[in-house]
Amino acid sequence: MKELKINPKFRDIIPPLSGEEYADLRESIASEGCRDALIVWNGTIVDGHNRYGICKELGVPFNTFEKNFESEDDALLWIMRNQLARRNLCDVERGRLALKLKEKISERAKESQGARTDILPNLAKCEAIDTREELAKIAGLSHGTLAKIERVDKEAPAVIREAMGKTISIDRAARINGRLKRLPEGERGTEAERMLSPAFREELEEICREEKIIKKLQNIFASATLDFDYISEECVDVYIRKSCESVSSVVETIDDQIAGLEKLKRLFLAREKLFEEEKLWKIC
Repeated sequence: MKELKINPKFRDIIPPLSGEEYADLRESIASEGCRDALIVWNGTIVDGHNRYGICKELGVPFNTFEKNFESEDDALLWIMRNQLARRNLCDVERGRLALKLKEKISERAKESQGARTDILPNLAKCEAIDTREELAKIAGLSHGTLAKIERVDKEAPAVIREAMGKTISIDRAARINGRLKRLPEGERGTEAERMLSPAFREELEEICREEKIIKKLQNIFASATLDFDYISEECVDVYIRKSCESVSSVVETIDDQIAGLEKLKRLFLAREKLFEEEKLWKIC
């Protein structure tokens, strides 16, 4: 039986098969032989590590197919894209696998003028945007989902990283991580355990409601002040001359906005003292 070389970088870059998946593959090879050729590059396995191990164990012959790559990096890129296209991975696994390519794709983005389009198609001109778009495309996920997976894996306690995509959603894991970051580092592990409990679900729903309220008010503040620098006599003259809206209608709209902001101002001033002694997490 032909001996093949194993590069740990190629073997370990993809998620391992589950016990059930491995057992199914072993049973298939034992009963039907190794139907798919192992992909090799200069005698090194690129695709088929599990099949190779099983074939050696059972003494089952196998075929190989030689594939050419310009470099080890090219081979790694091909392995990951091939696995993402083939394996039935959950969103978290897909995201984590794609993110392993981040550094390599960033390097390719810097050299985009000479990049191989068969390996990294549609590489754009701006490195930051290129990398983000290419990773999201490879993973088959949105930019936002991929960013949440990366953030949780970098920042959250192990218990949250392990639960993401299994017992809690990516969105909930990211939300919990955002709150944990506001705590001293020594308290995060214990609080993470509490946040994963069923009892915390109701609390989280209330947190979401509060965050929506805060976002809405922030939008009101922003819309009221965003373009004040743009106000000038010239702008007003253009509006009066060119707009079909009458001045009285504009003034009425402004008065309504002023009345709404005055009401909001009174509420903030009147209720501020109620919360002077409370120590609340701030939602920023």
